[in-house]
Amino acid sequence: MQSPKAVQWACLLCALCALQSGPVSAKDCIGVVSASAHTFWKQVEAGARQAGVDAGIELYVRGPRKEGSVATQLKLIDKVVEQGCRALVIAPAGAEINARARALKARGVLTFYIDRDVGGDAVQALIATNNYQAGQAAGRYVAQRLGSSGRVGLIRMTPAIASTSARQRGFIQAVEAAGLRISFDRPLGDPSQATFEALRGQLPQLDVLFTPNGTSTRQAYAALLRMQEAGQLLHVGFDADPVLLDALKAGQIEALMVQQPYAMGYQGVQLAAQALRSGRIEPRRRVIELDAVLVTRENLDSPAIRKLLALPERP
Repeated sequence: MQSPKAVQWACLLCALCALQSGPVSAKDCIGVVSASAHTFWKQVEAGARQAGVDAGIELYVRGPRKEGSVATQLKLIDKVVEQGCRALVIAPAGAEINARARALKARGVLTFYIDRDVGGDAVQALIATNNYQAGQAAGRYVAQRLGSSGRVGLIRMTPAIASTSARQRGFIQAVEAAGLRISFDRPLGDPSQATFEALRGQLPQLDVLFTPNGTSTRQAYAALLRMQEAGQLLHVGFDADPVLLDALKAGQIEALMVQQPYAMGYQGVQLAAQALRSGRIEPRRRVIELDAVLVTRENLDSPAIRKLLALPERP
């Protein structure tokens, strides 16, 4: 007959084995997976973290180093699940993420997309810029500056990303409707020397250049600086960081279409937290659209734009 102490040790050993072999239990944790390490996504992360603080909920935040890596995002989603989080906020790099969202939903993990629409019937909500309208606004601004004649250049993102593709489509349709011609349409070079070489060969034939996100805008701006042409060519870019804002102030970039990354991250986590607390599953995904704002040297110091850019108020 075993002693009481031996029985206690046996029970403890069984409990430890059960903990090690059983699945990680879900908890009130939200995983946030961004699209890259660029400044835009740091602003998204800042909004997400503030929403986590306000909701009193734990966040597990990760992101790939480079844009467009579906394989890396899928690995990061696995890490989120390993943490036991019951909700995922992600900027999907491609439609391949939809299958994982369906599998997560079957396991009781809710998914919320931010920034880009890649479809998906298992997603609870999409919080994103109306990218087509943002591209249209950029195109109308170019038409306003050039009139009905002019040669327009466009640098595309590769691999294709839903958000930038929508901006490009809206931009092209707006400038062509105004009678302008797309005479230069090239993918973003990797390495950046490819962008430099492509622009150097085409620059004499261009009146304006459109770049559809922060990466392409920074790379094109750097190439124009090297050629000592920054400010000579009308350059309408996308997103804002200290370097691009300084270029705008100096007249080296004509205008920037600026999104609301902080609000995007905040609302994504806020919706996820509300869903976890209420237990509500949306019958169809909600779509929350955020406006992009055209920022120029003329309106840069206005209170509304300074607030959008998180710049300190003027004394």
